[in-house]
Amino acid sequence: MQDLLQTYARTFSIQLDKQSLAENEQRSVHYPIVFIFLGDLVKDALKAIKKMNEDKWQNSSGVLYFHAYQTDTVTAGNVLSLQLPGNGFERKSKRKELYEAFYQDETMLVVLNKLFRKLTSKLAEYGRAYSSLQKVNLCVVTAVEDPANILIQEFTLLLKSILQESFRIVEVDLYGLLTEKQTDENFAFTTSLGISFLKELDHYQHNEYCFEKELQLTEDFLRLPVSHLSAPLFDMVYLLSDKNEQGLIADGAVQQNYEMISQLNLLKNRRIMTEYHEKMASYQHQDFKLAIKGNVQEPVYASAGFAKVNRPNQAIALHTACHFFHEWQESLKAQTNLPHEKIVSLFGLSDSSLQRYLQHYLPPEERLNDMLGLMCATHSYQEVKNMSLAEAEEYLYEGGTQLFYSQNFEEPVREFLQELDLREQIESSFYEKIIYHERYGIYCGYRWTVDTDKEESNVMNEIHHLLQETKDGLIKQQTHLTGICQQIVDHCDFKKSFLPFSDKKNLNQFVRFFFNEVYGTKYEILKLEIKQAILRQYQTVLAEIHHRLHAKIKLIDQVELYLKKAAAESMYVSNDYLDQNISPYYADRVKAVTARLKEKQGPYFFSNERYFGSLHSYLDGDRPEKLLERLLYVCQREILTQAEFNHNFEEELLARANVLTRYDNREILSKDDLFKKLYLRLEESSSVHIEVFHYTHSNRYEEKYYFGDFYSQFMRFAIEKEHEMRLWKVGCVHEKKLSGIEKLTLMGGFKLTDLMYYRNGEKYYKAYCENGFEFHVIAEESEVDSNVLTE
Repeated sequence: MQDLLQTYARTFSIQLDKQSLAENEQRSVHYPIVFIFLGDLVKDALKAIKKMNEDKWQNSSGVLYFHAYQTDTVTAGNVLSLQLPGNGFERKSKRKELYEAFYQDETMLVVLNKLFRKLTSKLAEYGRAYSSLQKVNLCVVTAVEDPANILIQEFTLLLKSILQESFRIVEVDLYGLLTEKQTDENFAFTTSLGISFLKELDHYQHNEYCFEKELQLTEDFLRLPVSHLSAPLFDMVYLLSDKNEQGLIADGAVQQNYEMISQLNLLKNRRIMTEYHEKMASYQHQDFKLAIKGNVQEPVYASAGFAKVNRPNQAIALHTACHFFHEWQESLKAQTNLPHEKIVSLFGLSDSSLQRYLQHYLPPEERLNDMLGLMCATHSYQEVKNMSLAEAEEYLYEGGTQLFYSQNFEEPVREFLQELDLREQIESSFYEKIIYHERYGIYCGYRWTVDTDKEESNVMNEIHHLLQETKDGLIKQQTHLTGICQQIVDHCDFKKSFLPFSDKKNLNQFVRFFFNEVYGTKYEILKLEIKQAILRQYQTVLAEIHHRLHAKIKLIDQVELYLKKAAAESMYVSNDYLDQNISPYYADRVKAVTARLKEKQGPYFFSNERYFGSLHSYLDGDRPEKLLERLLYVCQREILTQAEFNHNFEEELLARANVLTRYDNREILSKDDLFKKLYLRLEESSSVHIEVFHYTHSNRYEEKYYFGDFYSQFMRFAIEKEHEMRLWKVGCVHEKKLSGIEKLTLMGGFKLTDLMYYRNGEKYYKAYCENGFEFHVIAEESEVDSNVLTE
């Protein structure tokens, strides 16, 4: 059930995002992009960034990925990969040995050339996905401590040289991922690997950096040089750490770095429209590059920070499902409150229903009149007047009446009672009239059959009452029968004549009285015995049905508890004011939608096939997930698509923030108050992901970009707020987002020596070098600052 809920919640969130993306023409990449992921440590980054691009970029199908790995990679149609040597290297020289192994294996270089040419061909095939093919952006991603990045020159410049045969301009950016969280015992060695790469990177980024090696191979194994003369290797280098500039390590920092790489590439390569407003400044890559460089001659670097405030769509989806389930339950339970007489009638236990049973199974009472013909004509009233009724019966009929009654009444009834089986009839009537009826359903069936005195509308109580009433009736009739049979004939209450020659008339009057009183009472006793048998069958069958329904109600209760738990847990991760009041706000929304559906489709719309139809079918077996799956399907299709769930981010947030004011008269949160909190939240959360030593970092330059609807009230508020400070360039990427607002901070101008990571890690690097560890290859004479690489 956990998977069902997660899929349902994610689907709602994705659908809102896709709805936004469909309206956002700027969510496309203008120029082709190729990603190179170098090393095993960026496999997760490859998967995450690829997924983000696919979710957020409308033309992501045209983006290609290359992964150079040692142990494991990602398999996909737009991912090409090459396995590097990875076994048998000494710990002291693993970077150096990997470099040497690459150059010693000409087969690997042949495969690499083929892969890069295949990649270039694929890029041309995907050309229709882009607005322009004048330029291609090559994005290199590596973890600074990964040994594979010692080959970053070779991979970057070889692919660049091949791409330049098809594209006029090839811009190359590097995203270096730093890990400062010390989670294992090898942190000193790992940090030394990172410092070694950063020292090499400083060399690559000098203006005089040169490279020339015969890396291109033709199909006839002819070698061609790959050259790079007097320019930095990378157009821009972003260094992204799991620690922010305040020195704090957040749990989601690594994932945020991946999201920043995706966002930075989109920001740089998208077609941003500026005709909306003069304050909707767009990102200009060359301007940012020049601004962070300033007058500094040494290489400078950039970092970024990213914050997003999203409507908690998954929590909203889960609370909506929970409240919709509650509305459905309440609708079912409301039908249990029927008049007692109506419930008894539905079960076939009203007086008229029981009379029909008796008429069907009991010989007609009129047949008692046939017993009058059994009278013997030779007897007189005078002979029996002083006898008891029992003695008179025996004297007059010599057992004939009892035999007749037994054969025509008692034996047929006895045979009927022995064969009486109303189970199928009771069950079919119960399910047809109650369980499958749109007005009643399983809750009514369950509540009406529970065996407890607390339920006023309980049919089992009625059965208990009727059984007791029948038992009392039997005792009363049997007592009456015993008493009447002991009475003296002449003392009985029938019409007598004292005239002469009235003997025969008096005997006839007695006989009629006798049959009415004695056999009429016996007939009533048979009625009560049949009624008692019928009621006991009802009692047994309904108790069994109730037991089965109890198991199904338990499944419903399990779903309810699971929904409540999931909805509550969705809020555990946040105590933020932006996520407050989700439950009461969406309880109101669900009630409004349900009321509208009842008005349009009738009060029992839940029983329509479009919704739950025959609920019983979703409760077969011990599988509550069947009901949960149906609930989530109905909720996703019929509830979450309503207008109440498609307000923009600001409207929803403000309405939800103030939903409780009508209950406790709390001061209403104004838009300005909310916007101030939201602005501060974005500003604080978008601090850059690098820690610098501020006293030496004098050339800091920043730009900040919002992603959202420029014409929204909050965006206008935030832009004005930023312009009041006038400390950095501020822009807005106009997007009609339903789910939230994003903010990207760009910061650059620092040198490697400004980094706390570099300052803290250099001592480890030096110690390892002094103890024989080789982190670099021998620099060639043509390379600048070769002493840096041979420490």
